[in-house]
Amino acid sequence: MASTKGKKAASAPAKAAGKSRATKAQTNTAEETKSEAAKTSAGKDPFKTKKSRVPTRQADNVLTPSDDVAEAVDAFRAAQDQAKFYEGEATVHKNTILNFAAEEYARRLFTGEGSGFKIQGVETMAMYVVQDASAGISEEDVEEFTERWGEKAAGELIVRDFGSIRFNEAVLEANYDAVVAALQTLPHEVLDNLFKPMAMKARPGAAELARRHVKNPEELREIIRHLKLRNYVR
Repeated sequence: MASTKGKKAASAPAKAAGKSRATKAQTNTAEETKSEAAKTSAGKDPFKTKKSRVPTRQADNVLTPSDDVAEAVDAFRAAQDQAKFYEGEATVHKNTILNFAAEEYARRLFTGEGSGFKIQGVETMAMYVVQDASAGISEEDVEEFTERWGEKAAGELIVRDFGSIRFNEAVLEANYDAVVAALQTLPHEVLDNLFKPMAMKARPGAAELARRHVKNPEELREIIRHLKLRNYVR
């Protein structure tokens, strides 16, 4: 009798372990099935693609060009420095004009005259242009606006900027198939027009990699142009 009880007691952990392994196997199988279902049921990819450009990369080496190019570099730097000086001076004068124009615009708008207007200088003229739109209002801004002007004004004057919505790239990349699968629940006419075409870009280091696909510098210059790698002078 004692031997029989011992066998039953010994077999209990084995049965529990077997049951645990079976449960894990079923869970893994279910997860694999779910993953495969997400991939196969994804259907049409709503993130259409289009071409774009890659951020520029700066070279560290220095070249010595011909005299005319060297003179152009110096002239460019001189003009650039002069532009920076005049840009700062222009900003000071522009702010003076804006302060006057904003006050006058508020007065005119309050009486129903909401259009832009010209401001006469001594010899020249400036234009105050009115734009009936704004962007970049944060949740904190809305809270401050509501506190100052009330919920009615906030509800009437502030709307959601749907064009500002952006994906978290890392999360989207890690869950791309699941996101595409989830979007299939939307009507086709909504799904086809919900997203703007997804941008494409040259991969990082594309200019270096492009050397493998060309025979001479002329072809390399051409392929860089086709990759839309925008190099610039600053």
